[in-house]
Amino acid sequence: MKAILIDDELYCTEVLSSLLSKHCPEVEVIAEYNDSRKALEHLRKEAPDVIFLDIEMPYLNGIDLLQQCRPLQFQVIFTTAYNQYALQAIKLSALDYLLKPIDTEELVAAVQKAKDKTAKPDWRQFEVMENLNKAPEQAPKTIALSTSEGLTFVEVADIVHCQSEGSYTKIFFLHNETIMLSKPLKDVGEMLVPCGFLRVHHSYLINLNHIKKYIRGEGGEIITRNGHSVPVSKQKKAEFLEKIAKI
Repeated sequence: MKAILIDDELYCTEVLSSLLSKHCPEVEVIAEYNDSRKALEHLRKEAPDVIFLDIEMPYLNGIDLLQQCRPLQFQVIFTTAYNQYALQAIKLSALDYLLKPIDTEELVAAVQKAKDKTAKPDWRQFEVMENLNKAPEQAPKTIALSTSEGLTFVEVADIVHCQSEGSYTKIFFLHNETIMLSKPLKDVGEMLVPCGFLRVHHSYLINLNHIKKYIRGEGGEIITRNGHSVPVSKQKKAEFLEKIAKI
């Protein structure tokens, strides 16, 4: 598996190269670049199997570089310093990332996922991320959901509620379609709470814009616009009532 490392910090590419050599011997690092322009020249001539790409770089940032490599012929693993917005954007786009300083176990897992993927990335994944980068104060309108069959791009406004199914999450849409997502509800909540969703129960996440009725009780019960019943836990009742009072 051939790889190219792209980061404006020499130290970062050196450390990553060393980690790959030690823990991922199946990865052959064929080039390391600390200048995104030179990396672009290489990628236009020869496509590796995977690139490890920093997001914020001078001259060309990660998304700009990828834009000029379309259609993409390689997998992408982002490497980034801590930035909660950037991580959320990557996660929303169903892409892989490694947080600096890079954890060995996460590196091995990311490499394995890249090896297992047969299809090249869909550019719409990067468009979702790019749109968030341009307007971080705005909630995303479209997200990519990773299912057992691949990626499904959906409008956030069409999601009514989400239900925990162990380590999976079932997504319910306006027209009673459903998708089983290979992520736990906690991860889904991190993606959707900024978009107007609320965790109303340990097993349920609700789109506050799709509430038709609230039935009072110990915790209470929500009736959604498409007729589903969603319980509200006692612990979440006060927060829920406070939120819907502002709608």
